[in-house]
Amino acid sequence: MIKIPFGVSDFEQMITQGYYYVDRTQYLERLEAMGKKYLFFLRPRRFGKSLFISVLQYYYGLEYKKKFDLLFGKQYIGQNPTPLANSYLILRLNFSAIDTDSNEKAYQDFFVRIKQGVRGLLMLHKEIFKVDTNDFFKDLTTSQAIMNKLYEVMLSEQVTQKIYLLIDEYDHFTNEIMAFHFEEFKEIVGKNGWVRKFYESLKIGTDAGWIDRMFVTGVTPITLDSLTSGFNNASDISMRLGFEEMMGFTQKEVEGILLGIGISEDELGEISADLKSWYDGYTFNKKAKEGMYNSAMVLYFADAYLERMEYPDQLLDTNIASDYGKIRSMFRIAHKERENIEVLREVLSKDELKATLTQKYNFNQPWDRDKFISLLYYLGFLTIKGGDFEGTIFTIPNYVIKHLYFQYFTQVTLEDTELDVYDLRIRDKVMELAKYNNIKPIMELTESVLTQLSAHHDRAYFNEGHIKTIFVSWFHSAGLYHIFSELEVKKSKTEKGRIDLLLARRQPFGKSIPYQFIFELKYLKQAQAGQLEATKKEAIKQLKDYLKAEKIKDMEDLKAYVIVFVVNKRIVIELN
Repeated sequence: MIKIPFGVSDFEQMITQGYYYVDRTQYLERLEAMGKKYLFFLRPRRFGKSLFISVLQYYYGLEYKKKFDLLFGKQYIGQNPTPLANSYLILRLNFSAIDTDSNEKAYQDFFVRIKQGVRGLLMLHKEIFKVDTNDFFKDLTTSQAIMNKLYEVMLSEQVTQKIYLLIDEYDHFTNEIMAFHFEEFKEIVGKNGWVRKFYESLKIGTDAGWIDRMFVTGVTPITLDSLTSGFNNASDISMRLGFEEMMGFTQKEVEGILLGIGISEDELGEISADLKSWYDGYTFNKKAKEGMYNSAMVLYFADAYLERMEYPDQLLDTNIASDYGKIRSMFRIAHKERENIEVLREVLSKDELKATLTQKYNFNQPWDRDKFISLLYYLGFLTIKGGDFEGTIFTIPNYVIKHLYFQYFTQVTLEDTELDVYDLRIRDKVMELAKYNNIKPIMELTESVLTQLSAHHDRAYFNEGHIKTIFVSWFHSAGLYHIFSELEVKKSKTEKGRIDLLLARRQPFGKSIPYQFIFELKYLKQAQAGQLEATKKEAIKQLKDYLKAEKIKDMEDLKAYVIVFVVNKRIVIELN
């Protein structure tokens, strides 16, 4: 059995304590060969960014030279070392978990992080700097003053070693400020802002040669454009071909982990297919050969599976979910929550959308749909499916992200009504359907919500896609089934179709859930009520064809329903 490094981001701990490590050290060689020294690399949360920063620290840090064989002997870079190995003074900064309750608190935390990083560098290399750390920081009140003082000491002490600057989560706190205090965000990263001033001080260090290399991780490029206006010699390589697999796991690597935790070859196909559906699908270049898995999600599954040698009840660790659970704050950006929610409705009903990918954010221009969709891509809520000269096609990367979207959509939808979420007891109503094939409670819930929504919105606001999304959201809230919306199946050798909704048993529940379900949903406005009989006939035919499809015909305990809504009133037809 391999030892799963879930939650471990220190490279030395991973190697010396026998944790499983997927070797990414070949990328150190590639990064050096690029000829670009000051690099930004963006990936969604929990993709292994902190671990990669740790690898860089141990590989390039002077102080780890005696540990080189121990740490890297079995890795690619240990057998193919570069001339720069263990040749730098490492200045490592981490800007996660900064208090953003106010501008003052954020500034103070930011200043403290710079101070801690420089203090650690000075104390670790006392033989080089030969300064009293208390005297060093005396009367220094800004982050740029700390950096300038460091350069002065390096000059006066004639320090010949160069600095490799590592910054983890450069935008973690600025993204939070942006979500809740948009104008304040623009101020602190603007021309005279304190974040911008810090990066201007880094340019002084790179121009003078004190900072020879820099590697910065983050999630979005929103702050990057403002900062690199002051630090204009940096390169963003996030979408560069050849680096799309530098973080995350490939399909082959995931299968290696599954075999390593004791899953047999016979079980591998089914379990890896589940993980592919749940955690795969992140694409960072239109020409990428395959999607990448979120590494933390895979390690969560592997760690949980090892406990009892069975599937965990939850698909997503609560700690990871809390990161992605900040989705609502992103929808509130620029005070355009309603406009942004329309993007959510579109992608949930169509499963894809097209936009122009924004790679540089200019806040002198209005916040628009393209900027918001691009933000969702950088955060990991959307991924690249393809594209052409008209734009990039985005889709939801995997089932876990879709599940989070639907949970948020349910929350927003119910806030538009006067109904109490607790009184609705959505999960109880889904359980009635799952256990007893009793569809009445979930249909009454849907009617009630539609009635309330029609009282608050013009009925022209509703369409078939919107109604379907509301109906599907109940099942995501309950978390009992693997939910397939718009699942493509072959109705015949030449004809394909899309099932509106399929509720399939999922692990670990399996056959403890008595029934599975397939639904064909239709919606008619009041002016279309005369089409009811024709619509019912069409829906019944479609559903009967789907029941014969290869993926569907052998499903056990499958119940089939046609549901037609005329405005907010339902007609339900059970076929079997």
